[in-house]
Amino acid sequence: MAKKVNSELQEKARAHLRSKALARKHYERADRLLAEILPDLKKGAEIPLAGGKRAKLKDNFADANKVFRSHGIARYELEIIES
Repeated sequence: MAKKVNSELQEKARAHLRSKALARKHYERADRLLAEILPDLKKGAEIPLAGGKRAKLKDNFADANKVFRSHGIARYELEIIES
């Protein structure tokens, strides 16, 4: 006999799945934009942003051939620098 699940728990599960789907879309867009940025931005170069912040291209593999983390890691990412 299946255990009855309350509607609040069901809604939380649905909201969780919607959030994951939305996050996936945003990560895919971020990856596409970074791929467009990479050819025009040299490693270490900075892009001025609003509010005195800057973005800098960071090479996560600059000091090693392998990087161990609990999740996937891209070679390059934009790092935000506070002024």
